[in-house]
Amino acid sequence: MKTALDFLKPRTVAVIGASRDPMKRGYRAIKTLIDGGYAGHVLPINPKEREILGFACYPDLASAPGEIDLALVCTPARSVPDVIGSCGARGVRAALVLAGGFSEAGSEGADLEARSMAAAEKGGVRVIGPNTAGLFDAYTGCNLVGWPGVYPGKIGVLCQSGNVAIGFLAQSQKNGHAGFTTFVGVGNEGDIRFHEYLRFYGEDPNTGAVIVYVEGFKDGLAFLAALREVAVRKPVVVYKAGRTGKGEGAARSHSGSLAGNYAVAQAALRQAGAIVVERSDEVFAVADMASRTAGRPTRRVAILSEGGGPISQAVDALAERDLELPRLSADTEARLKKITPNATQLDNPVDAGGGTDPHPRYFPLCAEAILADPSVDALLIVGYFGGYQVRYGSALAEAENTAARELVDLARQSGKPVIVQCHYAEFATGAIDILRAADIVVVRSIEIAAACLAGANRFHRVASGPLPAASLPPLSRRRETAAKLIAGARASGRRSLLEPEALELLASEGVAVPPFAVLHAPSDARSLAPMLEQGPVALKIVSKDILHKSDVGGVRLSVRGAPSIEAQSEALLQHIRMTCPDADIVGVLVAPMAKAAVEVIIGVTNDPQFGRVLMFGLGGIFVEVMKDVVFRTLPIDRQEAATMVDEIHGRALLDGTRGRPPVDREKLVSLLLDVSRLALAYPEISEIDLNPVILNADGCTIVDARMLLD
Repeated sequence: MKTALDFLKPRTVAVIGASRDPMKRGYRAIKTLIDGGYAGHVLPINPKEREILGFACYPDLASAPGEIDLALVCTPARSVPDVIGSCGARGVRAALVLAGGFSEAGSEGADLEARSMAAAEKGGVRVIGPNTAGLFDAYTGCNLVGWPGVYPGKIGVLCQSGNVAIGFLAQSQKNGHAGFTTFVGVGNEGDIRFHEYLRFYGEDPNTGAVIVYVEGFKDGLAFLAALREVAVRKPVVVYKAGRTGKGEGAARSHSGSLAGNYAVAQAALRQAGAIVVERSDEVFAVADMASRTAGRPTRRVAILSEGGGPISQAVDALAERDLELPRLSADTEARLKKITPNATQLDNPVDAGGGTDPHPRYFPLCAEAILADPSVDALLIVGYFGGYQVRYGSALAEAENTAARELVDLARQSGKPVIVQCHYAEFATGAIDILRAADIVVVRSIEIAAACLAGANRFHRVASGPLPAASLPPLSRRRETAAKLIAGARASGRRSLLEPEALELLASEGVAVPPFAVLHAPSDARSLAPMLEQGPVALKIVSKDILHKSDVGGVRLSVRGAPSIEAQSEALLQHIRMTCPDADIVGVLVAPMAKAAVEVIIGVTNDPQFGRVLMFGLGGIFVEVMKDVVFRTLPIDRQEAATMVDEIHGRALLDGTRGRPPVDREKLVSLLLDVSRLALAYPEISEIDLNPVILNADGCTIVDARMLLD
């Protein structure tokens, strides 16, 4: 039975642009298929040849026999629209387009890509790429990337860069026991998108974990939906390029992708269940580890070593990744003391080095006691183990290999993950080979070992689910007040609501806002409501041309009494007319002064990849400097909103400091949900910026509100 993307494991491959020249891709592709033992049919297409590498060669697709699952297009970019057209006429199911020079290369390339995709749509041909490194499936031997050394394993790779993928391949070859299922070079996503490939991996029985290297998504929301489906069943390890402005520019020039805001992408991917990795040297090892642990927990970690230095490094690395070091039970410590009577530390970490001669035989004995402790989820061995036969000579090889086999048996019997950090991990020792062959990951770096444990535990949490529901009760209906305010702003040619309008819209949707008034002339202060007249109040300029009022001196604080309000308003208006002579001034907003407390920002924006995004963090005038903010894609539920509050670095401020009581978190979470509902109900509002919102034990006070229109 055929499935949507089963042509990624093709039974017949037509090589368009096949060649006898060993330097041409059309030759190397066929040679690699032969060398990889591809069991399917190979159909070289070249009107000038009759035979290539023992295969009959056909002048065109029309003359080639049988059903064709996949066409490998090795011809130049300019030929691609016609080639894909011929694929459609022949009934070829998919085309893999290697050539670059499409949307990543500018407007002419984008036009060429559009014509190619139009031909594909017309002919019913799915397209991998263009600008792709190719694909391989290690289980069928279909290697259309030309890389030697590919062997079957559990890891699927979905990658927007061939060079990055080669790095994963090199690590796999060095490891010897961490192979691949299917690799797909996504390229420009001209037709098939990331989310379609991800669902393919989710259904592939051979794939135990998926690596995703991405520069930018063409349909970020669809990818998040697919990620939510797959990540609860299989670990999905994502490395997102474009963390900096320069990185984003490089991504755009490489694959024609819009990288978008990295912080938003990181939050969105994690929210949907991904294991997001920020170091490229951690990606492969984390995926390898997560594919082997089968969703078992690895949060509570015991450390075993023969030296204090690696132990100190490991403690730091685990703590930085929010992993725990549980105290071992008295019974476990007693068992360890019998094994190593003079050991320097036995409560976790376990430093057996001071009490033993340097010998690998102690490791399985200590590991047996540690793995039996109910407070331990996983064991991290750091130091020499696996490399004693290098450090102390071949005389220890047999003993160390035996210890490795015993450790393998203990890990299987306990059902708890074991990972080894070995200084000699890059050496080909018998012990390391034994460990890796039996699902024990061995790495060189302590930091990578800690990342592996954190990634495995992340998958445990996601798989234990459910993920926070992507749901939010909608507003009962769009209010007439809001519609009138938006329509009025547009009718006057404005792309934003004035602050009083934004406050009025919030209030109309049931969001608590402080009382306020607008002075269209300073003399209007004489008719203010008693609460505002008595003060203290803040005076703020109202103008569509002045979004950041503090920057131009457009605010007066702690003003009391109608005479003073009138005088200060007049002075404020005169100042703005001098400093911003072209500004269209509506008047002066009068609002009560809020008591000093914790200032936060709540905002909504439209991300080019992931749509509506909610932001929360420490606010005030230094928000751009502090950058202590977190993001979520909308919609969210109450649990996810509460998690946002706990993720900011300055969360201790919310718990009360310097004698201040804790803020009312429940009301803060409710405000986050109210703003989220409003943003989803009114897509014509492109941005919402509430900054600051002042938090205290009594609730939330919105001090400033800004809304931009789409």
